[in-house]
Amino acid sequence: MMHCQGAHGTLDSFVHIRKHGNLDRARFMKPTHQIQKSIAEITGQLLWHHQAIAVNEESPFRLASGDCAPLYINCRRLISFPQTRDLLIGFLHFLCHERGIQCDCVAGGETAGIPFGAWLSERLDKPFVYVRKEPKSYGEGRRLEGVPEGQVLLVEDLLTDGGSKIGFIEGIREAGCSVSDCLVLVDREQNGVEKLQQMGVQVHSLVGLSTCLEVGESMALISGESLAGVRRYLDDPAAWAADRGLQFSSDKPA
Repeated sequence: MMHCQGAHGTLDSFVHIRKHGNLDRARFMKPTHQIQKSIAEITGQLLWHHQAIAVNEESPFRLASGDCAPLYINCRRLISFPQTRDLLIGFLHFLCHERGIQCDCVAGGETAGIPFGAWLSERLDKPFVYVRKEPKSYGEGRRLEGVPEGQVLLVEDLLTDGGSKIGFIEGIREAGCSVSDCLVLVDREQNGVEKLQQMGVQVHSLVGLSTCLEVGESMALISGESLAGVRRYLDDPAAWAADRGLQFSSDKPA
């Protein structure tokens, strides 16, 4: 009689679970850190797949800070793909659950954080508001739109040096609400996390830039030469800018 080796082991496992209940469930569950690593890699793959990551050392991109960089990440492209955004919002929901993030309402930052924040608030069944970069110059002059209350969860698409996020956090607190967590799709790993921590806000990202670059290399979507150039920029953005005669934020007048 022929026997299937795999089937016997699976049956034994099933019997063991039935016999011992949840006491041994950990043996059959993937550790959370492994799941989060998989989430990061999938998010990176989706960014490259939808051409949300661009690399160009010859014609650098100007960032919101005014500095130039050889790499640009445009998460706004993702809002046009329903299946992708559904996955990403599911990943954000997972992070909220696994890290015990609590909130009374969700805030999206003007403008790119608004759609992702709205979709997550629906998933969490929480009220949604959005926060402006500056108060309105007309009407009630509000900075937060909607009905903000209690503990606010800030949602953004991207974190670079944290400049715009600091403004959003200040706006939320000026409105009488509290904020201690910020969810982002991508962390460019350029000291933004540390700056927000100084304000008492913990950053939770789906993927970091280093993982995005590794994924792009594995997908053969970024050459070794381009990858080396981006890493030189990340190691020392000021020196990278100086080599190209570009102004860097620390060189600008206050």
